[in-house]
Amino acid sequence: MGDVHARTAAHRFPRAVVAVSASLILACGTGRVSEVSPAEIPVLQEQLGEDPDNGTLLLRYAAALFAAERCDTATVVAQNGAALRPKDALAPLIIGQCLEQRGDYDQAVGTYQAYLRDHGNERGAASVRAREMFAARAQATEQARAAIQRESQLAQVSGDPDIVGVLPVEVVGDSMYQPLSRGLAHILISDLALLQRFRMVERVRLVALLDELELAQTERVDPSTAARVSRLLQAGRLVQGLAAIPPQGDTRLEATVILSSGEVTSPESFSGRLRDLMRMEKDLVIAISEQLGYTLSEAERRLILENGTQSLIAFLAYSRGLEAADRGDFVAAAAHFAEAVRTDPSFDMARQQYDASAAAPAAEVATPADITVTAVASVPNPIPVFEAGGGIDPVNQALTTTVIDVAGTRGELTRVTDQTQTTTKSTNTAVSDPPKTVSHRPPLSIGTVRIVFRLP
Repeated sequence: MGDVHARTAAHRFPRAVVAVSASLILACGTGRVSEVSPAEIPVLQEQLGEDPDNGTLLLRYAAALFAAERCDTATVVAQNGAALRPKDALAPLIIGQCLEQRGDYDQAVGTYQAYLRDHGNERGAASVRAREMFAARAQATEQARAAIQRESQLAQVSGDPDIVGVLPVEVVGDSMYQPLSRGLAHILISDLALLQRFRMVERVRLVALLDELELAQTERVDPSTAARVSRLLQAGRLVQGLAAIPPQGDTRLEATVILSSGEVTSPESFSGRLRDLMRMEKDLVIAISEQLGYTLSEAERRLILENGTQSLIAFLAYSRGLEAADRGDFVAAAAHFAEAVRTDPSFDMARQQYDASAAAPAAEVATPADITVTAVASVPNPIPVFEAGGGIDPVNQALTTTVIDVAGTRGELTRVTDQTQTTTKSTNTAVSDPPKTVSHRPPLSIGTVRIVFRLP
């Protein structure tokens, strides 16, 4: 965990941290939740003696024990409190951070994820997401270093063909689209994870390994290096993509599958206008799954087509958020994810990443005494507009000048939105036509925006 903090320390800007920390809202009725202190333990014990089934008191007691560095007892008390108050984020924060302190990141991540699956919309969930992110990064770094130390042993074991990793996508062409390297890899992983057969290597784990191998800044990995990465991950196959985005003309999106032996399959390729990049990505996932020898069910096909966002503008902002988060600049990451959600309010991936990044600066510097405060913190909804300044760079200005062309009427926006565009595969296979993104989360409150997106 210390290594993760060391890498992010260089990107902390006090003014920016204050900006995001101030955006967290303490929602606790009419009162304000106070910090906890080990000095409260005797009083809380006495109160619990009179009211042993009071979940609020139990969790406060667990927090005081946590602040006193008595994690074993704090964990047991927090579990009892969670049984009475399952929606309260305090229990998973106590249990998870106790697990982190003893280096059990796998169980810590599982604790956070279990809470988020059932109570991801509760107050305090953003803080849980932030802790999950920190624990997952520490776990990934630990796994990468252990794999490198055991490389000679792992070389004797064949990779599991059903374990698949996705390398960063190489982006060639206009430099403003470089963040898509991370975004496209992330959505490819997310889409392929929807298939019942494959177990996907999480992006954070692959990035950690590339970082340890000093390959994190290399988008294109040669077959022999890919074979080494595959062995270290025990993945039978790796997917490597390429996005060619020239200033003029069609955009091409392709991918190859690299086997653990280093053998590279023939590429699957789709071409079309840049505005249809997200549609091409769905076509590519379906083609890759077939190349991996898997026949999609109709239900899986629909899940893939509905996953993520159809908006290139939102996806580019999301990709920039991933880029900022990877370098530990969570303030900038929150701004980019916020931009993605405002562009497409149904983009749940971006909303979750926004929650984690917005809560991360405060969660990272919080002391054990702060745990009762972070457990009731929530991020603003509707998501605010992040203004430039204070270390926050919300959107690359090149995006505004190059991708977005402002027009004056609502009718023009409607005409552009209604246009359809097909992509072409080298085999002239019919392409998918994704439906609108489906979400059960209520949309953000936003005003009318009159713009036209004219993409090459």
